[in-house]
Amino acid sequence: MKRFSAATATVLVAVWSSVAYGLVLHGSWSGMVMGKDDSKIHGTATMKEGKDNTTEVMVTLTGDTPSTTRPWHIHVGSCTKSGAPLGGGKPYTPMVGDAKGAAESKATLALPLPDSGSYYVNVHESSTNMGKIVACGDLKADK
Repeated sequence: MKRFSAATATVLVAVWSSVAYGLVLHGSWSGMVMGKDDSKIHGTATMKEGKDNTTEVMVTLTGDTPSTTRPWHIHVGSCTKSGAPLGGGKPYTPMVGDAKGAAESKATLALPLPDSGSYYVNVHESSTNMGKIVACGDLKADK
């Protein structure tokens, strides 16, 4: 039976650690979306690795006013420390609520899934009042 040298064992541990590290970092991001200023909106947001080095984003909401259209974006930062939209603003299709106040929307960002950082989703009141955020949620890396 062959024995591994200390150098071989070190290399194997380093490779295994890199693989495990990559699996944790390249999994997905998710978070809860909660209404602001007495809004009853709530839901979830996720980011996951897409095809061809892209990032797939999905937001689902309930508790909104029926048939309301809401612009939304994933941003760099947090609900308390805002930043720029991730991937620019164009990939995000506004959500259109159904008769019960539920909505969902997806976006494909032309960038790889982030390995690190801080991200959040915000939901705007309307396309004419983008400055008012009606719901927000910080995203955390899933392990």
